[in-house]
Amino acid sequence: MKTEQLISLLKIKEIYGTLPEDVFDITIDSREVSEGTIFVALKGATTDGFDYIDQAIEKGSRMILSDRNRELPEGVGLLKVKDPVKVSALFAEYLYDFPHESMTMVGVTGTNGKTTVSTMIHNLSMSMNKKSAYLGTNGFMINEDTYPSLNTTPETTRLHKNFNEAVKKETEVFTMEVSSHALKLGRTFGVDFDIVIFTNLTQDHLDFHGTMENYGFTKGLLFSQLGQDLKKTKYVILNNSDPWSKEYATMTPYEVISYGLDESADFYPTNIKGSLEGTTFTLHTPDGEFYVESPFVGDYNIENLICAIISEWLQGYDLNDVIEAIKQMKAVSGRLEVLDNELPIHLIIDFAHTPDALEKVIQTIRPFNDGKLITVYGMTGERDYSKAEEMGRIASLSDYVVITVDNPGNDDKNMLIDIVEKGMTHDNYTTEIDREQAIKIAIDYAEPGDTVFLAGKGREPYQIMENHIKEPHRDDLIALNFAYKKYNFPGYEN
Repeated sequence: MKTEQLISLLKIKEIYGTLPEDVFDITIDSREVSEGTIFVALKGATTDGFDYIDQAIEKGSRMILSDRNRELPEGVGLLKVKDPVKVSALFAEYLYDFPHESMTMVGVTGTNGKTTVSTMIHNLSMSMNKKSAYLGTNGFMINEDTYPSLNTTPETTRLHKNFNEAVKKETEVFTMEVSSHALKLGRTFGVDFDIVIFTNLTQDHLDFHGTMENYGFTKGLLFSQLGQDLKKTKYVILNNSDPWSKEYATMTPYEVISYGLDESADFYPTNIKGSLEGTTFTLHTPDGEFYVESPFVGDYNIENLICAIISEWLQGYDLNDVIEAIKQMKAVSGRLEVLDNELPIHLIIDFAHTPDALEKVIQTIRPFNDGKLITVYGMTGERDYSKAEEMGRIASLSDYVVITVDNPGNDDKNMLIDIVEKGMTHDNYTTEIDREQAIKIAIDYAEPGDTVFLAGKGREPYQIMENHIKEPHRDDLIALNFAYKKYNFPGYEN
């Protein structure tokens, strides 16, 4: 693309040096630079792209985008702008030819449930014979193919690159998790969503947002940024039981579809029956009543599933077909996932790392547990510590607790354990600084009929340790290995 055409989109800018005649790509990662790439030198929380300009130039970039200037070699130009994030989103749109416009774009936000809802929609879209993409905590997927993703919602240039990759593979529906960090930092600038979904808002990320009010209004950007063009068909799906939904409904001119667990919602369930193998219920909708057989467990997963059903309905699919497809769905990876039904103990993993999520999972497991409920929980490092004591109180709803750590980073591990321990309401617990050993302690303590619940990581494949080094770690594989060894199952690792 002609560089002159790109920079003509901006009214206010400063040009230093000599810009190239043509550019073809854009990135904030100097490792991705090649000839014809615009390198965006952003200042991040831990690194400054300005420090990597020389590396980008060595790899072939002849155009730097930044909010600061510096001396450059001959033949290299710098475009100085007030807001590089907004400009990089604008440039990416033009460089990739507005890829999301050819797809149905679905955005899911909320404290808990984003991954589950997004994955459900992705799987249902494929069941409806649509080519589908998913982007979120579990990575980037185009149909069944999975690619790694560093953030729940990637930074702007990477996000638009993902859209471009999906379009090249003829994707028709693109469902993505939209985090509050992404909204606050402008990562979703330029994304024209067709359907947006709100799951819930509970305490989390106060280390970043400061207050619940700031956190809530940041989430609201997803709805206000839908725009005002009523010639476009767009929909908003809101949780009827969360008070923030009333606020979000006022932020958009588009039609709101509500869901919840009571009859005040547009979509709601009755006659709920469940076990650790799944749930059945009657779904009440504007199109009538439907009997649903679901492999998902718990009331909150009924709400998550209803979100996904509404999304398909809004895209024009017959509810009978959607509900029939649900029978073939599998549990979402790392979300209230029972690891092996053949074991004499129940092994369950879940990503729950907020007070609301942890309490809901424990309350969901309780009715189906004949023996003791043993929970392994660890506070995440370098995060909002104000919830730690509450997490300890909620973990105490279990019969036995092993307090450990989760992605401690540069925090003192003993401190992370101590602040959770302050919230414990009984003495049936122990502490273990090493998460792998904590899992072993829980499984050694368990007897046939008991349930071991590993909270906080799901299938996350690493622990973030000192200096933010990611060390390989999988709660599920570690737990299965210890359990298989204890019960003499074939195939465990010695």
